[in-house]
Amino acid sequence: MQQLKSRLWKYKYGMKPLNWFKFDSRVRFQLVPNLSEENIPEADFVFATAFQTAEWVTRYSKGKGRKFYLVQSYEDWHGDEKLVKASWLLPLHKVVVSKWLAEIARDFGEEGRTTYIPPGLDFEQFKILNPIHTRSVPRVGMLLHPHPIKGAREGVAALEMVKSAFSNLEAVLFGTEMRFEWLPNWVEYVRLPDPERLCTLYNSCQIFLHPSWVEGWPLPPAEAMACGCALVAAANPGVRDYAEHGVTAMLAEVKNPLALAERVKAVLTDPLLRQRLAETGCAKIAEFTWERAANVFEQLLLSEAPVAHEVAGIS
Repeated sequence: MQQLKSRLWKYKYGMKPLNWFKFDSRVRFQLVPNLSEENIPEADFVFATAFQTAEWVTRYSKGKGRKFYLVQSYEDWHGDEKLVKASWLLPLHKVVVSKWLAEIARDFGEEGRTTYIPPGLDFEQFKILNPIHTRSVPRVGMLLHPHPIKGAREGVAALEMVKSAFSNLEAVLFGTEMRFEWLPNWVEYVRLPDPERLCTLYNSCQIFLHPSWVEGWPLPPAEAMACGCALVAAANPGVRDYAEHGVTAMLAEVKNPLALAERVKAVLTDPLLRQRLAETGCAKIAEFTWERAANVFEQLLLSEAPVAHEVAGIS
């Protein structure tokens, strides 16, 4: 089966445009049938980006570059937990995107070869266009994703509860899939919004709802905060880097639609609370710049012996 997959790889992936992110023209993409060493070019650095690739990177010769492991979640939801844990113990310097992942590294005794570098946002792309205090329409935005851990069912259930109390509630969801057949008719859905439309979508909302069970460092809530939305989120560990209950967001128990609905209703019924959360949330997320992330990442690569550290200035 693996040999068949290797033969068919270029027909499956070779014609797909990489249009989900605007890459610098100097970035070169090379699709390979598998991760065997002969398919990997010589390089200064090589990164594993998931537990499935970490073992491959560990075995590469020095000519493939200094070895790192970019960890964006604890992927026990995506594979055998024993394999996930084993990947953390490999002799690779880890770059983790959130504090809870840094805590996992510490628990595994890997703190000495782990660096915390949270993502950065493009604040030219995600910004306030519609002033926070003028958003008078009760409107909630949310990402719609098919994987159960993203909490789409819980999020929509919460919106239905809020709708029963606020008949004029509007909701706009976005994602990469076709509209789900179970989505209520009153909910608007936008498929594959470009960056400009996504910014406009965020700016049309008073609240952004984030119902995920588990996240490494969730990007859509952060983007929405940069665009002036008050955040209501399930208290998954990834949001802790920027979401503090009652200060920069309202948090609710994971997998609890009723709790999410109550948080949304609390924000909708208190305009001053909504404005305060949106303003403090926007100020908090402004700390996470591309420049900060890129500078620390560059320092890590240029250091002869990577050392564990956190990004200065991120509280």
